[in-house]
Amino acid sequence: RRIRRLRLLVLGILFSYLPLVAVSLKLVERTDSWYFMAIPGFVFMLGLYLQRRLHRSRCPRCGDYFFVQTVTKDNYTPAGSLSFPPQNKCRNCSLVLYG
Repeated sequence: RRIRRLRLLVLGILFSYLPLVAVSLKLVERTDSWYFMAIPGFVFMLGLYLQRRLHRSRCPRCGDYFFVQTVTKDNYTPAGSLSFPPQNKCRNCSLVLYG
C-alpha cells in the first residue's frame, strides 16, 4: 500500500509540475515579484526526494528493492532499475503491486 501511494504521489507531482510553472509565471507577470517561482522549485525538490524514496522502497515479500533487479548472469537487463513506465511487479520475486 505504501509503494502504491508513494507512486501515485510522484506521478501527481510529475503531471502537475508544468501547469504549476505556468500559473506561477502568470503570477510573476501580474505582480512583478519573482518569489512565486519558489513554489515550482519546492515542488521539484519534493518530487526528487519522493522519487528517491520510491526507488528505495523494499518489497514486503523478499525484502529487496522493489524496482531494482538483483543482477545475475541469467537475468541482466540494462533498464533493470527504471520504474517508468510504472512497474506492477517486484523485480526480484514478482510480487504483484495491484493484486
